[in-house]
Amino acid sequence: MCRLILTLSLLATSAWCLLPAWGEAPQKVVEIATVDDLVAEINSKIELLTQQVASADAFAKTHEKKEVNQAAGVIACMAQAIVEHPDKAKAKFHAADVRDAAVALRAAKTFEEATKLVGVVKDAHAGTTSGSGKSEAEWNKLTSQGRMMEEINGRSATIRRSLRRLPKPDETARDCTTLAILALAMEADTHEVKDPAQLPLWKELSVKYRLEMTAMAKAVRAKDTAKANEHFTAANAACNKCHEQIRDKGK
Repeated sequence: MCRLILTLSLLATSAWCLLPAWGEAPQKVVEIATVDDLVAEINSKIELLTQQVASADAFAKTHEKKEVNQAAGVIACMAQAIVEHPDKAKAKFHAADVRDAAVALRAAKTFEEATKLVGVVKDAHAGTTSGSGKSEAEWNKLTSQGRMMEEINGRSATIRRSLRRLPKPDETARDCTTLAILALAMEADTHEVKDPAQLPLWKELSVKYRLEMTAMAKAVRAKDTAKANEHFTAANAACNKCHEQIRDKGK
């Protein structure tokens, strides 16, 4: 009996060690992206949101695909990355307030709600909010797996086209770092893993994807297309393995 209790205790401890720390990213964000990249991505998504809620018709076209939710989720992740970045003062706004406003926007169901909450996001982005947002956040609650995967698919297609000639290496590199930051949320959100025994594999593949996209961003900035393609291929292989062995297994 004592041996059984000891074994169960060790198993429980091992399982606990596999759980990510919700209050902070699994990797230091300074190792992945600059504040300038994070801010540029937030700026881009706010411009997109402005178009998405420009009218009731515009919102209706995006609502079925949850595109406002998707853009807001990216903003929330980038903002939290700024919160945890040592150079966060460069952002010139309270990133935690932007994060909280973006998370609230994700839940918008109507044009009126979305319009109002996009305004809140813009106010926070303009630096006119109080700065009352807490620095801690649960990375697994900043976006959803579905919206994240749509963002990854869309950006991957853009990256693949750009790799042919790299006409705008800085923009392509930012696409890569954005996906690497999203992979932090991917690692933290384990609800897709139905078998606890697969948690280590989920973590392994999430980390692999993040590291490859981070390395790819550096290769792109150096205009080393051979290396960039190598990292991109490895990152996609991690995605494919995850779908085969975890997400789509048994389907």
